[in-house]
Amino acid sequence: MSRKNDNRKLEYDEHAMKLGIRLYKEGEIPLELLYHLMKNQRLKSFSAIMLQSGMEGFDTFLQTHKRSTDLFHVIDREENIYALLCQETQVDGGFYFIKRLAKLAEDQGEKEIRAAIIGVESTNYSVKDLIFIILDTFVRTGNPESSEKIIFRTIR
Repeated sequence: MSRKNDNRKLEYDEHAMKLGIRLYKEGEIPLELLYHLMKNQRLKSFSAIMLQSGMEGFDTFLQTHKRSTDLFHVIDREENIYALLCQETQVDGGFYFIKRLAKLAEDQGEKEIRAAIIGVESTNYSVKDLIFIILDTFVRTGNPESSEKIIFRTIR
């Protein structure tokens, strides 16, 4: 017996859901810390960046090029998926950082970096909602029907 929506591809298959669980496990505490800094006006904004590449040694590459104030997290080492939380960085700064990384990766023979960049300028959303927004945006970068591999948005 088939279901009514079998011909429609679900955006959140098992892989995406497991990725969300790992993102939640790795991201909840650091995001709570950044929200606390924002609520106490010690931080104005930050960007949450989730990215993936087929590049060998991508984790080392990212750690080499990130700033000392950026928090680096492994989300899925096997799939080469990582997250950066960049303090005092608005979405445009995150976008240009990823474009620069993509160019450097291209110079080393890597064709593509997928990235979701979320500029966070307020604490109006719960941390759980923010994690979902990050996941949702990242899942869209893997849509085969879309040519967008770097997607960005601002949360106000």
